[in-house]
Amino acid sequence: MLNYQTKKSLNILEEIKDYYTSSFKPKHDFKYGLEYERIPIDIQSLKNADYKKMQQIIETFAQIKGWGILYDGKTVIGAIGENSSISLEPGCQFELSLEAKAQLAQIEKSAKEILSLADRIAKFYNIEFLPIGITPKSTYQNIEILNKQRYIIMAKYLPKFGKFAPSMMRETAGVQLNVDYESEDDAILKIKVLNYISPFLTAFFANSPIRNDKITNYKSFRALAWKYTGDDRCKIFYGNVESFDDYINAILKTPMLFFEREGKKIILNGKINFFDFIKNGYEGYSATLEDYMLHSSLCFPDIRLKKCIEIRNHDSQNFKITLALCALYKGILNSNLDNIVKDFVDITPDEIDKMGFLAAKHGSDFNYDKFCAKEYIEKLFDIAYRNLSEEEKSYLTPAYEIAKNKKCMADLILENKVNNSSSLVEFLRR
Repeated sequence: MLNYQTKKSLNILEEIKDYYTSSFKPKHDFKYGLEYERIPIDIQSLKNADYKKMQQIIETFAQIKGWGILYDGKTVIGAIGENSSISLEPGCQFELSLEAKAQLAQIEKSAKEILSLADRIAKFYNIEFLPIGITPKSTYQNIEILNKQRYIIMAKYLPKFGKFAPSMMRETAGVQLNVDYESEDDAILKIKVLNYISPFLTAFFANSPIRNDKITNYKSFRALAWKYTGDDRCKIFYGNVESFDDYINAILKTPMLFFEREGKKIILNGKINFFDFIKNGYEGYSATLEDYMLHSSLCFPDIRLKKCIEIRNHDSQNFKITLALCALYKGILNSNLDNIVKDFVDITPDEIDKMGFLAAKHGSDFNYDKFCAKEYIEKLFDIAYRNLSEEEKSYLTPAYEIAKNKKCMADLILENKVNNSSSLVEFLRR
């Protein structure tokens, strides 16, 4: 049950619950939303691109496409049009947020058009976007935080609770896939399964072994950085989840960073959690549904519930592998998920967390309890392949072949004698 003590708190909690239940979609209308980040570097120096050039890229893109410019105050942070957007993350990472599509071919077509134009404009400004999980040469000490109020607040708060929070914000890039749900039971089952398999697919898509111009001891330094961004908001959803109430309660217990009123940010820096805000308010302000939605977006579990389910645990990839990632999840989620649940009947949330650390360090080259990661990853690909349409199976092939060879993405980098940022950029260009 949801926690509440007053009629006022009951009302807002009902609004929050309605936010999720109003998001149900019929199965025949399911769509898939891609959010695709890449690392921007200066072509000559290979250092992280500066904001001024990224602003020029966005403004040029918007002018050519006829898109609107997105601002935070006076800072250009992105452009929007055609129900999609491009935007900048805290370290100027370039992100495409694509309108949700039903078919992989539609994702491919729309994303290619936007990315192709963005790449051509970037080259004009001597910038290149790398499909990799972490910036290979610059570290956060040398990357200026984007002048966006939300990011500035996060940059001051998060390092108190996670030693790699600055790296997470300024250095990393990932691929996120958003998927629909048709009911509460469907959403909870999907979230369970996605949490169970997250270490294995973090492992396979590990693609960030080069940082600070050298090989690290991790195949996904991006995944490691997220592990050390703060348990208070990254590890909130590892427990037993049987209902939306369980998820909502986890969000309610998470410390608040800020909320907004009339364009002004009221900074909390963890003084209260959202449940306290509902019960007692803060300096005369009362909690609203919009406050909850903002607060929930400042919680960072691998699998996050909004009006869709966000799958957030992958390093950035080249575009073919990104499409394979989309195909992999589409196929898995079209299968009988109860069969996957049975594989994890004796596995605890803490064990899933431990496997996540193993995935960050070793990629797919780890064993835990009854699981051989390489074998289980191939099993997931087999499940996906069987549950995709004939025309969509081809999207899975580039990644499926790698999985059959018992490798992860970082293995391809390391086996090609890549050991610094220069050799990595050459490899990625090939």
